[in-house]
Amino acid sequence: MAPVPFQHPLRYVPLAAVGIHLTSVVYLTYAIGASLYTSYKSLGPAQDTRSRLAQRKKLIPAFLALATAALSLATYTSVISASLSYKTWAYEHGLDDPELFIPDEEAVLAPEDSSTVSFAYIGHWLSDTPIYFDALEIVAEKARRFWWGQQIDLATVAFSVLLSIEGRRRKIPLNSAFLALAHLVNLSFAQNLFYLALLLTPSPLVSGGDDLEPPVAPVRTSKLSHIRNKFFPPKSKDWHLHPVALLSALALSYGSIFFIPYAANTPSFSTVVLFTRASTFLPLFLPAIAPMRWGTIQSHPHDAYSSYMAVFKTISAASFVLQTKASVLGLVYNTPNSHYHRHSTFFPWDLKERSTWERSTTALGKVLGSLSDHPAVQAVGWDSLLCTLSLGIWAAVRATDVQDIIKSAIPVYNFRRKIEQPIDESASNTSIKAESEAADDVASEHSMTLRRSGRRTKSRVGSIASSSGPSEEGIVFPVTPGRKRGRPRKTKQSEEEKAYEPTPSETRELVEGDVLPADGLDWESAALTWGLVAFAGLGSACAGVFGGECISR
Repeated sequence: MAPVPFQHPLRYVPLAAVGIHLTSVVYLTYAIGASLYTSYKSLGPAQDTRSRLAQRKKLIPAFLALATAALSLATYTSVISASLSYKTWAYEHGLDDPELFIPDEEAVLAPEDSSTVSFAYIGHWLSDTPIYFDALEIVAEKARRFWWGQQIDLATVAFSVLLSIEGRRRKIPLNSAFLALAHLVNLSFAQNLFYLALLLTPSPLVSGGDDLEPPVAPVRTSKLSHIRNKFFPPKSKDWHLHPVALLSALALSYGSIFFIPYAANTPSFSTVVLFTRASTFLPLFLPAIAPMRWGTIQSHPHDAYSSYMAVFKTISAASFVLQTKASVLGLVYNTPNSHYHRHSTFFPWDLKERSTWERSTTALGKVLGSLSDHPAVQAVGWDSLLCTLSLGIWAAVRATDVQDIIKSAIPVYNFRRKIEQPIDESASNTSIKAESEAADDVASEHSMTLRRSGRRTKSRVGSIASSSGPSEEGIVFPVTPGRKRGRPRKTKQSEEEKAYEPTPSETRELVEGDVLPADGLDWESAALTWGLVAFAGLGSACAGVFGGECISR
């Protein structure tokens, strides 16, 4: 094959983009770790009981290990995919021969300096190859691979809504950083970090003392915050965005996800991908930038549950429709060399054994086996599996009610909650009412007897006390001394007898807080979650679990 000349001159912007990407990942991870430590230090005394300490010692290392595994997977697949892309680019340009390592007419640096020559070639490779869009296009251009990639896209939309609701309610710092890491690293890494944030923030963080939303941490307000508050005034915590506005933002996300496979191998692919990524941030930014008329102020936090359920039901329905479409297309997709991709030159297994495997296996086996097509497909595939594992564990940890998961995942679900002994319900109510009436009669008779006996005792003691002096045996009966002159003494009611009435702020904190289960993990919720993933896809399962999380308080 004749060498292909360099398509673009050496540019340093792509190299700077890679550096900014890596720097952003390190900085955001460090910032989220610092915020998690701040949340841990802000836990109140009620969170330091023996059972809660034992739970944190078990759960925090578990989700931290899942996050570390997700980060390691993303690093490994990114390095392998980039190395494969560079090898293919070098092979196409005839640079795999050591004697033709760099043309003399295009040499920028001295040929004897191998390190600088390698740096120059990396710059040329990045100038000719859009490595980020290249990997995404490899996933989207085949129906079987897009089946894995769409799982992550749909789950990311549900995750952004969870960040919008729970992050704002609990005042979690750097809320949008979790979604940024979901795009820069992978979704499982960001989700497990947010699970840690939810565990360490069982109730809203103390901010400033009023009901508005100043910066979460007790730090000085920056000039940027002053400018933001001037153009977008902070809203009350009781203000909730109208579901129609949120569903309009979600419609943009689902529309762009629908067009991704059709935009592959076209000039508009990068535009569609960027619009898809940017639209996922709308649920996070809309509550801050939307006018007051776009929402309503709820008198009680539970009043917003109906709108939450409507949003998550819509997410589940849209995810199920898109996932069903991707599944049907992936199963019927049977074109020759459907496993082939632009880097197949360095995949000997693709050229020999893959064709035999393609002819012998079933359609479902081809869809599941597409994980081994390319490292980019492995990245999204294993990311989807890790998200499924951590989602089920999270549902078991939170002991999310099965009814709440089903109500959030199935749009037509309208059944009642658990009803015990529906046949004998009237009889049991009648017997309970009769028993309560009998108990009230006995109590009233007992109190009347005590009152009568008390009156008889008082009259007898009073007659004895009014007699002349002591008795013959010299025993003096106790006589109640008379009151002194002055104001009558007021009887003070003891504090124990007074009914405690919490303040509105205390009531809100009690309602908004949550309690971790005390008796281990609820594997019934985990089994239901994994069943939803297998039947309806990861997006619908995330909608069910996250919806149950938002209405479980």
